[in-house]
Amino acid sequence: MRIRLALIFIVACASLGASAQIFRTVDANGNVVFTDIAPVDRSGQGAPAQVTVPPVNTVPALSVPARPNNAAAASSPGYYTKLSIVAPAADETIRENAGNVRIEAAMAPPLRPDHRLLLVVDGAPSADAAVNGVFELSNVDRGTHTAAVRIVDRDGAVLIESDPTTFHLMRVAVSPTVPIARPTPPTVPNTPIAPPRPPSAN
Repeated sequence: MRIRLALIFIVACASLGASAQIFRTVDANGNVVFTDIAPVDRSGQGAPAQVTVPPVNTVPALSVPARPNNAAAASSPGYYTKLSIVAPAADETIRENAGNVRIEAAMAPPLRPDHRLLLVVDGAPSADAAVNGVFELSNVDRGTHTAAVRIVDRDGAVLIESDPTTFHLMRVAVSPTVPIARPTPPTVPNTPIAPPRPPSAN
């Protein structure tokens, strides 16, 4: 009971401040009441006693350093620590008659939702979109190609770019069908035919 009264007294002192006047009274049921309003005289109750409130101890607030803006850090160069092409391997030869090529990228940390991968083939950005870091290309011309991958933000700014890799695509070349020309009949010169000779008389 004493502990509870002490807690009530401390809370009351803290809320009222050191400059306010605190009065301690006991009601008809024997309950101790602390108040900042001088109680009126009630029959059967003792005279209110004024309580001297000691100064309240205060602790200065600690300065907390501002947390870094993760969104701003993610949109600045240096957020990604790794970006590379893991397939095809460097200088790999791919035999695919349909020209289908699978290009797979690896990065760290994982790609953010507001960022995207951009494929660059032979120095030109590709319109193909990546699914889980994989580009599926089709009908690629046979020959030697270079590929690189970039990570760009929603404004198109390049955050990081991988080293280019070289691959060679081999496709079966089908010779076009050449129609066979029909032989031209030889030209016969137009030679006049001599009239028949009459029979000779014996």
